[in-house]
Amino acid sequence: MKIRFKIVLSIAVFLFSCKKDVGIESRNILQGQVQFSINNGVTLKQCLDAFKDFGVTEYDLINFYYSKVIPNDSMLYYHNLLKARPYITVFNVFKKTGDAHTRFQSITFKNLNNADFHEWDSIVKKEALIEMPDIGDGNRRRGFIYITPGQEKTWIERLKELSIIHSADYLYFGSPGC
Repeated sequence: MKIRFKIVLSIAVFLFSCKKDVGIESRNILQGQVQFSINNGVTLKQCLDAFKDFGVTEYDLINFYYSKVIPNDSMLYYHNLLKARPYITVFNVFKKTGDAHTRFQSITFKNLNNADFHEWDSIVKKEALIEMPDIGDGNRRRGFIYITPGQEKTWIERLKELSIIHSADYLYFGSPGC
């Protein structure tokens, strides 16, 4: 009986001590950042138009995808073209066997301003890249904004008001066991 009581007591203490704290002071929240996902079908231009006059200058727009039919020997040219853009921090250029289309995917734009967008847009037009607003693999376009610590709740609410936003939330640290 004593052993059973100790086991039940231990389980109860563990379960009640693991309640999730969602307040701003939570140790599980990465302060100074907010994450969001973008509705399917929204283009890069629509994202920038929505963020215009929003007051955020530090952000990442993640998981953008373009396509084009190119010969295999041109892949290095396009790799270098994307690599040379300081506002593109992550990208992947690949071609599936038997598929004519080359994919320029997982493109992450860092702090894309109007001048950078116009440069990128002219590259897209010149190179005849096709923006693919829906990836089709279940992954949404998403992003992060970098803000003053303690302002996360305010920015989450502001993001949710934008028509392009699917969801916005705190960015949590992993917490083992809870």
